[in-house]
Amino acid sequence: MAPRVVVFNNMITPYTNRLYNELASRGLDLAVLSCTPQEADRSWAGSFTPRYITRTVPGVSIPLSRSRHTHVNIGVGRALHALAPDLLFVNGLYPSMLAGAAWARANGKALALTIDGWRETMPNTAYHRLARPWLLRQCDAVVCCSDKGRAYFRGEGVRADDLFVVPLVPAWDPPAVVPAFDDRPFHLLWCARLNDDAKNAIFFENVAIALGRIVPGLKVRVVGSGAAERRMLARFGGAGIDVSHDRYLPWQAISDVFLQSRLLLLPSLLEPWGLVCNEALQCGVPCLVSPHVGAGGELVRDHDNGYVCALDEQVWVDAARGLLEHPAHWEAMSRQARQSVRRDALADAAARFAAAVDHLLRAPARQEAVQ
Repeated sequence: MAPRVVVFNNMITPYTNRLYNELASRGLDLAVLSCTPQEADRSWAGSFTPRYITRTVPGVSIPLSRSRHTHVNIGVGRALHALAPDLLFVNGLYPSMLAGAAWARANGKALALTIDGWRETMPNTAYHRLARPWLLRQCDAVVCCSDKGRAYFRGEGVRADDLFVVPLVPAWDPPAVVPAFDDRPFHLLWCARLNDDAKNAIFFENVAIALGRIVPGLKVRVVGSGAAERRMLARFGGAGIDVSHDRYLPWQAISDVFLQSRLLLLPSLLEPWGLVCNEALQCGVPCLVSPHVGAGGELVRDHDNGYVCALDEQVWVDAARGLLEHPAHWEAMSRQARQSVRRDALADAAARFAAAVDHLLRAPARQEAVQ
């Protein structure tokens, strides 16, 4: 009988569902236990079909900010007992995840932490300074999405052999054909929450307004909502910038936005990875990102398929202008963008996850009861 693998996460997303479905299709006996069907600022529940067992444990989601929640659930042990995992992946340091880790430890099950992020984005509250070392001591492996994440956990004392990188993969395949420069009506694209504390929306506004004084007929595409929404649209209107805005688009339709755009700008101050970069690049859209974006320097390579720029507005204006005013340069970088996204990205991610599972199955069983 194949071993049962359970992933305990906050919620299933379209892109994690794609990976889980691939794993299930390869014969992995997979079940996913979630803290909530959908957090308050998401809109994708019911938009995809899992081909594996799913359960949601009762509880509450407590917003810490517009983009972060913590979860407190009851009956975690009962739910895990019913799913009967041979090995358990927990997806964070929520109180519910710690309860799941304690259950795995008490029942002698192999345990792993799977988490996005890196040194700049790992919370460092008093709670996390206590919970993280405890959880890492219980884990037989850590799965992260980037080399930056691997370096962080190596610094936290996790053995190199117990670290695995499973890259994030978009929920949809790369298009077979992408439009040329002149067939993309929008110069700049924003596709993220509209806030200043993490996404740095005001920086994007300033860069776009500066470019509007230089590039004739600048057109901006904005997808997202948030605290900065009204201000951004008002400022663009005052500057005479042509802007097309959608507060939300279904994930199945988002590729059209990338295919209509020439440049993606992501000047985040806090970004564990930035899956929007994967989506943009596979549509041939060069990305301008800040050094605070996890994908910067790994997926988005400076002067190759985009730019990793310090948060200096003039630097961003010059980089964007150099592409928008020189279509041949843009076309070359657009080709590099598409080539930088592996055609077998989903298969590669599934194989890497399977390698972590194999490693966990070889881990010695933990029989010590946790008080």
